[in-house]
Amino acid sequence: MKIVLDTNCFISCIGKKSKFRKLFDKFLEGKLTLCVSSEILLEYEEKFLEFWGEEVTNNLLGVLLTSENVLLQPIYFNFNLVSGDADDNKFVDTYISSSADFLVTNDAKLLLVGRNEFPEVKTISLVEFFDFIHTSNQNK
Repeated sequence: MKIVLDTNCFISCIGKKSKFRKLFDKFLEGKLTLCVSSEILLEYEEKFLEFWGEEVTNNLLGVLLTSENVLLQPIYFNFNLVSGDADDNKFVDTYISSSADFLVTNDAKLLLVGRNEFPEVKTISLVEFFDFIHTSNQNK
């Protein structure tokens, strides 16, 4: 399954005591493909530095840059679908360009994009995605 994970959701998944840690573990196990653009990686780096400092940031970025289940997606077209926060368009553009299955976000402006008829953007909150993954694993 291919996902775009907004920065705050990604940060929420990394901590070993986080209730969402299983999502990060699924990524590490190769069970989720993370779709990113250069812009997303730069934002991840900026926020990781704020939260954890240089060493942890370098380790996390190293994982992202070397994992086979990370799709570094070039962006050739900007759809500008996010109203009120143009900076968040990078997540929508990456979702569309990479043909991801979900855009996982808790951002209200990004969740609203999921109401668009065209282009279709499947937005889902972190809690909903966590429940979806948990439920789909039980049904296997």
